[in-house]
Amino acid sequence: METLQNGVMQILVQAVLSVLGIVCTYLITMLVSYLTKKKEALIKQIGSDQYNIIYNTAKSIFYAVEQQYKLIPAAGDDKKKLFNEMLLKRIPGLKEEDLDHFREAVVGEINMQLKQSDLLTPAPTFDPNIDEADVKIKEL
Repeated sequence: METLQNGVMQILVQAVLSVLGIVCTYLITMLVSYLTKKKEALIKQIGSDQYNIIYNTAKSIFYAVEQQYKLIPAAGDDKKKLFNEMLLKRIPGLKEEDLDHFREAVVGEINMQLKQSDLLTPAPTFDPNIDEADVKIKEL
């Protein structure tokens, strides 16, 4: 009976994870579409060369901020504040909506790269009937 319950639980967990994966894929697709449209509007406003300069600057600042906060959990607001300060220091005159756009665009690009790399997909579960353990425990 316990084996049946474990099997049913495993199927339910896989179903829930599959649905979550589909929802995440849809949300990421919608976010990328939104960011693309916003990017095109901003490029028209400031010109593509200037946009690329600001975007690449924002990207390097984003990586610097991420490196600084890599071991600090739940520091989103602090990272956002530091990112905005550093970008404004390098490129004065940006509006709050421009800062938000460049931060979201960089995060969107990184999330898309992570999604395409399958780096965050869960590892297959260990099945002792099929797999062999890396470490063998010696019986005393």
